[in-house]
Amino acid sequence: MAVAALATVLVTVLVGVQLRASAAEAGRAHAAEQAAAEEASAQQAERAAAEAAAQAAAAQEAAAQERAATEAGVLALAWSTASRLATDRLDAATTLLADTDGEVADNGVRDALAAAMADTQGALDAGTEAPQAQQVSALSASYAALGTAADAVEAAHASWQAAQAKAAAERKASRPSGTWTIGAGADCGGKASYEAPTGDPAKALYTSVPTEDGDGSNGHMPRSAMTPLSWCANSLGYQQWLRTDAAAAMVRLNDAFRAEFGENIAIDLSYRSYDDQVRAKQLFGGLAATPGTSNHGLGLAIDTYEWKAYDFGSARYEWLVAHGPDYGWVCPAATEKGNPEYWHFEYTG
Repeated sequence: MAVAALATVLVTVLVGVQLRASAAEAGRAHAAEQAAAEEASAQQAERAAAEAAAQAAAAQEAAAQERAATEAGVLALAWSTASRLATDRLDAATTLLADTDGEVADNGVRDALAAAMADTQGALDAGTEAPQAQQVSALSASYAALGTAADAVEAAHASWQAAQAKAAAERKASRPSGTWTIGAGADCGGKASYEAPTGDPAKALYTSVPTEDGDGSNGHMPRSAMTPLSWCANSLGYQQWLRTDAAAAMVRLNDAFRAEFGENIAIDLSYRSYDDQVRAKQLFGGLAATPGTSNHGLGLAIDTYEWKAYDFGSARYEWLVAHGPDYGWVCPAATEKGNPEYWHFEYTG
């Protein structure tokens, strides 16, 4: 009985030990599973955080790229606009410089415009395919300065034109009315152009006759260097004298003029001696050239009669201005703004 009881006790103890061992093992397994689950959860959280950080970084990079692209587009558009405006102003400034050559009181404004043009062209040349903000800013500033310089030239040109017009009006007001010489021959002009002589005979000028002993200086041309024209002798019977080459060119021009209008060019005055230049200066002041400087004194100028048929805008004037240069004869008034002498033509060869 005692042995049986002891066996029972041993069995009970062993069973208890096994149960406790199993429970311990189960606890350890559960703890391991819980630890593994916690580690997996932590890793998943880390991966989620890493993915979120990567997505945030990618979003920031995309936003930065978008901003950069937008800025580049804005700069490209700004450069394109500034380049177009600068090019237009450069073209206009080039024309303005050509049109105002010799037609401003102070050439410094034209020099300033040329310098501004060089600056603008330099800013244009500095442009790149991907313009930077400072390049756009420099170009904008340069063409703005170019516009200011162009405005200054235009203002100076307008002032010069006003002064020329005023001087021309004063010269015209100081002139006696009508022609300065008396009478045109039957071979001078024609029915469609002729006007009866008017004006003060005391202020009449006449073509001079070159002398045999002239020394060739202005107003002292020798007859050997001169040739008289075959038409338009003045009322004193003096022929119109020109230097021989100028006379030959005038004959050819007159032939073409007569073919067009059926009459000779109405020549009032041609060669003018030094003494007659002095008289002209005494009579007409600033309207007459300084003695010894007139192209008339070299036999290289003619004046038509101051008839309406030869005035600015007339058919004869326009024809002579257009075709005279083909024969070496030009009208300065056609190119000099404010010059009232539509009747004056010069031989340039």
